[in-house]
Amino acid sequence: MAAIAVRRIQQGLPPFEVSQDKKKPYVVGFEDDEDGVEPGIEIGAASYGYSRLVKAETESGSVVVLPMIGAITRYGDLCSWGAEDYAQWIVEANQDKAVSAIVLEMNGPGGSVDGIEMLGEVVRSSEKPIIAYVAGWAASAHFWIASQARGIMLESNTTTSVGSIGVLAVHVDASKFYEKEGFKVTIIRSDGSDDKARFNDVEPLTDDLLAEIKAELQPIKETFIAKVKAGRPGVDASVFSGKMYPGGEAINLKLADRIGYLADSIAWANELAQKVA
Repeated sequence: MAAIAVRRIQQGLPPFEVSQDKKKPYVVGFEDDEDGVEPGIEIGAASYGYSRLVKAETESGSVVVLPMIGAITRYGDLCSWGAEDYAQWIVEANQDKAVSAIVLEMNGPGGSVDGIEMLGEVVRSSEKPIIAYVAGWAASAHFWIASQARGIMLESNTTTSVGSIGVLAVHVDASKFYEKEGFKVTIIRSDGSDDKARFNDVEPLTDDLLAEIKAELQPIKETFIAKVKAGRPGVDASVFSGKMYPGGEAINLKLADRIGYLADSIAWANELAQKVA
């Protein structure tokens, strides 16, 4: 990332490209018609807090749709909300008497480890039913969270995929790039700080350091797998290699439950809410 930032600065551009298009949470209601209860339409949008969500008075209550679009970090950024935001909204939805259920609208590659276990626990412990709806993909951290919901619905048998159950760290050796661009980087550590920031993009990745990093990742992977097994009973053991699985195959392997669209997920959440009531 540092190398990319340097190149952009040399081109007279900001160090990183950001988007202002940050999808907001919204609430979907239900209305009675002669055929029964059907999903309604989007009735409002919120800005930065749950308190600004528009609520709909309906038969089972309002179904809150939380869009988990793009990579997830603990606190979010200009492009996406963070794990802390989602956790807070789910807690508030559980305290809101007008809300009956929640749908997580997912489409993303996962994210950072920090905050994901916490968010997964918030989803798992929600008293109001939560359904995970996956449009394009729910990989890694996205699937960790989805696996803790009451059910997972995929948009397509072929173009929607879930999985990537595993953990990785990325190391970029940018030393030759810096040298080519005329930069000589020297890391100076104080006496006794030999292990300080050894995982960087200037110094080589030694065999010993590689072994240490793998050892640090292993317990995170084990926790990830344990959470998926607990949230998805009967899941096939072959899925823990980090591979992605398309809709139909994912359902066969018990990584997901149904094929449908967002409205179907809302209807499913509503059905569960009526059973709980």
